[in-house]
Amino acid sequence: MTPSTITELAPAKVNLTLRVGAARPDGYHPLDSLVVFADWGDMVEVRPGSGLLLTMSGEASRALPPDGNNLVLQAARALQVAAGIDDGAMIRLDKQIPVEAGLGGGSADAAATLRALNRLWGLDWTLDRLAEIGLTLGADVPACLYARPLRMRGIGEWIDILPAFDAFDAVILNPGVAVPTGPIFKAFDAADPAPLAEADPMGEDRLAWLRGERNDLEASAVARHPEIAGTLDWLRGQAGVALARMSGSGASCFALCADRASAERVADAYDGFARAVCLTGAVR
Repeated sequence: MTPSTITELAPAKVNLTLRVGAARPDGYHPLDSLVVFADWGDMVEVRPGSGLLLTMSGEASRALPPDGNNLVLQAARALQVAAGIDDGAMIRLDKQIPVEAGLGGGSADAAATLRALNRLWGLDWTLDRLAEIGLTLGADVPACLYARPLRMRGIGEWIDILPAFDAFDAVILNPGVAVPTGPIFKAFDAADPAPLAEADPMGEDRLAWLRGERNDLEASAVARHPEIAGTLDWLRGQAGVALARMSGSGASCFALCADRASAERVADAYDGFARAVCLTGAVR
């Protein structure tokens, strides 16, 4: 019997690496990114309803539209159409991930909604099938549906799950500035980027490999938002930090730490939004 209430974690997405190529003729950018997910994020709760009704809580929800422009409702309607059903649902979103923060919050919420409604409505669709719907909602949604360590290429549609990947104790910081993705890509394009050069395969020493990688959007984001540079400089000066980098298009930054205690010390010391997390993706 289908449970009357279903809850799904919408984990924060972290781009440990992000290579970006010049825009394609259709305007999309080819990517090559190593993506992991935190054991922290938003929560999506669904239960039966006669229509689609969305309620929201959490400080970060104040920045979200409550209408049809919200990705949660878009995901629900897309699944209705794809399944050819008119079942309804009461949806509650508890929003903890900052908006426009480079942590894939909106995509994670849409993905969690698809997973939750798939169960509520008894569709029993595979994640691969849900991912086809997810790609119509946003390039990051398919990756967020799997919520596992993975390599994402193309515009987000080519996904290779990494079944054996090290867990990292880490801290996620946000300097308190919203960074819309569009202007960052526009600034990146203005620098006349080269075609995408995909990353070499990872060796056994994952941390050493990560240190040799980069986030191609970091320079453009830092130029527009110096607060990001300040956050990265601060992180790199903290004891126990092995690697610090911006995630996605910013402004959030992450640091891989020596252990959980180090991550918690860094989070406690930061004067702003900070979360000590485990980056594994094993959240379901």
